[in-house]
Formats: sequence, C-alpha cells, structure tokens
Amino acid sequence: MIRVLDKHIADKIAAGEVIERPVSAVKELVENSIDAGAGSIIVEIRGGGKSYIRVTDDGCGITPEEVETAFLRHATSKIESISDLDNIRSLGFRGEALASIAAVSKITIVTRTPDRNAGVRLMMHGGRVLSRETAGANRGTTIVAEDLFYNTPARRKFMGSDAREGSAVIELLQQYAVCYPYVKFMVIRNGDTVFTTRGDGNTLQTIQSIYPDTDHAGLISVSGAHVSGFISDSGTVKSTRRGQLFFVNGRLVDSKIIEKGLSAGYGRRVFSGYPVAILFIDADPSDIDVNIHPGKREIRFLKAQDVSSDITSAVSNALMSRESVPSGIMPHSSYSEEPEKPVPQAIPVSSGPETQDPSASYSTAPMYTGEQSSIRDYLGSLKRNTLSSSGQDAVSQEEPQSTVPDSDDTLHEWVPSVTAPSERPFSFDELVYRGYLFDAYIVMQSADTVYLFDQHAAHERIFYERFTEHYLKGEKFTQPILTPITISVSADVYYMSREWLAPLERAGYDIEDFGADTFIIRGIPSYMDLSEAVSFAQSYLEALEEASGLNDIVIDKLIMRSCKSAVKAGEHLSEPEIKDLIDSLAECKNPYCCPHGRPVFIRYTKYEIERSFKRK
Repeated sequence: MIRVLDKHIADKIAAGEVIERPVSAVKELVENSIDAGAGSIIVEIRGGGKSYIRVTDDGCGITPEEVETAFLRHATSKIESISDLDNIRSLGFRGEALASIAAVSKITIVTRTPDRNAGVRLMMHGGRVLSRETAGANRGTTIVAEDLFYNTPARRKFMGSDAREGSAVIELLQQYAVCYPYVKFMVIRNGDTVFTTRGDGNTLQTIQSIYPDTDHAGLISVSGAHVSGFISDSGTVKSTRRGQLFFVNGRLVDSKIIEKGLSAGYGRRVFSGYPVAILFIDADPSDIDVNIHPGKREIRFLKAQDVSSDITSAVSNALMSRESVPSGIMPHSSYSEEPEKPVPQAIPVSSGPETQDPSASYSTAPMYTGEQSSIRDYLGSLKRNTLSSSGQDAVSQEEPQSTVPDSDDTLHEWVPSVTAPSERPFSFDELVYRGYLFDAYIVMQSADTVYLFDQHAAHERIFYERFTEHYLKGEKFTQPILTPITISVSADVYYMSREWLAPLERAGYDIEDFGADTFIIRGIPSYMDLSEAVSFAQSYLEALEEASGLNDIVIDKLIMRSCKSAVKAGEHLSEPEIKDLIDSLAECKNPYCCPHGRPVFIRYTKYEIERSFKRK
C-alpha cells in the first residue's frame, strides 16, 4: 500500500540529510548569521552540542510576521526564481536549515529587527510551535537548539562523544573565523571561552591568533587573478590535509581542483607531507554549482582548468620570494599580544528575555652514494651550460582590508580580505660568501639574513635541470663505446610497441633490436660512464610495466643520475668552486629544492638568531 508520509515524519527524514551531527547544526546557524550581515557572532555549546547549542548575532533579525515562516521547509529570502540559482552569493539559499534543526531538537528563537522596539520569542519542539510572545531583545537573532535528535534516538546513538563532537564544532568555527575576519567571533564550550577574534578585518592576524603554532607563523601571501590567501614554505608541512582550507566566494569547500592547483604550484619542492594553505577563491557565481549536496561542502567549477592554473601560477610565484626559503629556526607566532580575559555571557534564552550584548568583550586566543667522476672539470663549465633563469621576480601585491557594510539590513557580500606582508623576490646577486662548514654547507649572507646552502642538494639541482633540459629538447650527446653491450628483456617487453625506444635515444643512447628478446647498445649518453649507462637502461626497462608515461620513467631515472653525479657532503670545495656552484644554482629554474624535494638552502634572520640568544 502506497501512502503519503506524515509531514513530521517526512521532516525528520529530510532533516537527516542536512543535520548529521551537532557541527552540521552549528554550520547552518552560523551561515545564517553571516548572511544576515552580522558583525558579531557568539556560539556556545554544551555536551559537544548534543545537549545545547546557542548562536547569537547582531544581524538584521527576522520580523515578527515572518518568524514562523522561517521554519517552514524551503522558506528562504535568498531565492525567488530559477535564474537566481545561477547567481548565488549567500551561504544559505535552500530554506532547509531552520526547518531541519527544528524537526530534530527543541528550538527557542529570540529575534528583533533594527526598526522595532521589541522582538519576538518563539519556542518549538520537534517542528511544532509551543509558544510565541513579544520579548525584549537586542538587535539580531539568538537561536538555542537543545537535545539534538531527542526524537530520533537511532540517529542520536550514532553520534560521537561530547569531546569529539565539540572538537568538530570548534574546528569549523575556527575555519569560518578565518574566512570572515571582519566578524567578531566568540566561542564558548561548557562555560569556558575557547577563542575570540577581533573582527578588525586583518586576515593574517586572525589566522595566527586562531592557529598560534609554528606552522602558521611564517605564512607567505598568495595573489592571483582569482585566488588570494596564504601558504607555508615548502619545508613546513603536515602529515594530513588538515592545514589546508579552501573558500570559494566565502564558502568552505572541499575541492580536488584546488588541491591539484596547489600541488602543482609547489611541484617537487615538497619532499613529503602537505603544506599549509589557506586559499580564497573569488569566482563568478554563474561559473560554479554549489547545489550538488545538502551540506553544500562540495562544488563544481565550470572553468576548472582556469581555476587550477591560476592557483598553480600564484603559488609558484609566491614561492619565489625570499620569505619562502625555509627557516632554520622554528618560528613563533607574530601575533603575540597579551590576551584580555573575556567574560562568558551564557544566558539561557529559556529563562527570560535575551538582553545580552553580543558584541561584548573579545580577546585573542592563547593561543646517494656513487662514483664521483670529473666533478672539478665539470664545475668550471657549469656557468656556460646551465639553464636560463625563468622569472624570479615575484611581485608583492597588497589588497585593501574588508570592512563591515554600513547598512544594518544589507547582507555581507564576501570579499577576500588578505593584506599581503611586504615580500621581496629572492636575489642571488645580493649574496656574499661568509664561510664553509663541515665540507658540506656553504654560508652566504644578504643584509640581515644568513643562508646555509647544502652543496650536495645544490649540485643535484644543477645536474638535474641540465640533464632534463637536454632530454626534453632532444639534444643527443652520445659517446660511442668500443664493445657494444647487449641487454635481454622479457618477451612481453620485447614484443610491445617500440615507442619505449624513443626516450632512450633522446637521452643519448644508440640502441637497436638485436633479435631473440635482446637489444644492443652501441653508444651511451656522454654524461654517464659505462656502468651507470647500463644500470640506467636496465632500470628503465624494468619500470616500463608500471609507468604512467615513458618520459616520466626517464626523468625519474635522471633524478637518480643527478644525485649520483653531485658532489657529496664531506667533499671539500675550494672558494672558486663554491662561487661557480652558487652562480650555476642562480641560473636554475627552481633553485630552492633538490629533485627529491629537499631544501637546497635555509635561512636564519638576524632577529631569529638574536631571539635564540634571548636578546629579543
């Protein structure tokens, strides 16, 4: 028998798609507050948000005539026609949030618009109105949701512990505070203030007050056609992507497109792990689709390649600045003002009219080994044979800070508010030789910064770029050998398409079919000795089955080759040889890391050194 579900049953089912756990409810309520033009938002939770959630804002409020309508499913002030879906600038638009939260909790709302002397208090249980009355209230809205999922015990028993659910809420609020630095946030958990922000529009200081760890202390500004934000240097990484936050038009999102652009921007600079990145993407609303998931965390880009390329370019340019050179001393947060002691203002709505000032006291949260052949002969020729430099003049751009709109009733239009610190492109011309440590590390100085170069990593980078340039340009440097070498291969390799021969020939091999699952080598690359050339060819053939591309195999093997050719730690270089090495490194496309992703050099500023000696 087919029947139409009771409205309240249907509402509970629909609510489960939007409100999965306390953090889902907090997300929807905070987004509503932001859409309402709030300059101050207070969030209080108890029991991880399962027993109590309160969100208070000083936004535009809801009129008494519309307060009940706001809790009807699909009631929204953001959408009027189908065409509006192509121009969504608000965080909420479906009209599902309040209805979903009300369906699975005990709701109390107190709200007042700026043009009214009094507000209205509405109480609902499980989506049913219990009472409505006139109430004194500050401008804005306070919503309290108690006993989440009290009427759907099956859902409630699958929630995590209070600590786990509460941590998820706090993490989310940290992320929104970063995206909206012009909004004052106060977060209270079980009566204790967790963190507050100033709401002064300074994105970098907001980030460093919320995340007062070393990973966020030395962030580098990023600026592109559609992207702005901050990234860490290539040496500051985390084991997961938790340090990467992406916002598109003010909406917190997960995006493989953004991840791809970010990863490509770092390239081989990152040895392992994931760099810290907080990126703000400003996109035309008609070029994105945010209506593909009830939680709105996933989006689609119409011009995905343009977005990814812009991010790659912006990140790559930012990593050319001297600030991007990894620091040799663990940094400290630059946002170190003494925090004030905030007064928690947790007044339960159910005990009386909401008269709390939501913008009261705010504070800062406490916040290879191998044979070395003719290396000295080669050092003298490096300057004549290295690559040409490719644009190391990263231009620092400064963007104006965002401010809160003057109109009380106007929704905030999200604008990235990134103030770029003064960054200068790194210049090898300013380096002065200062010394040599352990026959391995070269000491150079530029103004008030000392740089320590790893001679092996530097030489690896030089060799790698030279080898790959010759290979990619198809410049064959073949030396004939007196006694040809034969290499046997498996039948599947022997009978596969002979496309795999071309990369070896391009690298400098004179190789041809010799019959009976065998190939003969009559010439080898001029930059390899005989044993290295044979080993290189054999490892190339062994990797054929698993490779995604033939060029990838060769370039990967060239990385190994450059490592074996490079001067080793402990191998003493004279001062002229050191100068040739640094000059050759300066002409590399990417002088900052070796082919494996390790840093070629690190920096120590005068300030960092003095602070280590407790002079600062």
